[in-house]
Amino acid sequence: MNERIHNPGRHMGIFLILLGLFLGAAMIDVLNLGSLRDYFIWPMLIIFVGVVVFFNSSAAFGIILLAVGGYFLLPRINYELPVIYEKLYWPATVILAGLAMIASGIIRRYRKN
Repeated sequence: MNERIHNPGRHMGIFLILLGLFLGAAMIDVLNLGSLRDYFIWPMLIIFVGVVVFFNSSAAFGIILLAVGGYFLLPRINYELPVIYEKLYWPATVILAGLAMIASGIIRRYRKN
């Protein structure tokens, strides 16, 4: 039998790695938002939670959180979506979330066998 070894530090480790990457990106001002304080806004919090959720539990919910956070972050980084992308943004997000749900079900089924 192939049993998984429970590792309680895995989720915390992933969280700390992602937090470190986020802080590093904020320190070098990757998004040109300005000061470090400008990175700690609610869209960035939603994006960060979305990345953590994506890697730890639910890819579909993570994609939705990333899309919501990204959508509300775009005006702050002075980026305007082209009209065609603006019209397709939410339908594409819902389709990606659906594909992630289907893929996660298939992956779970193959892991059990």
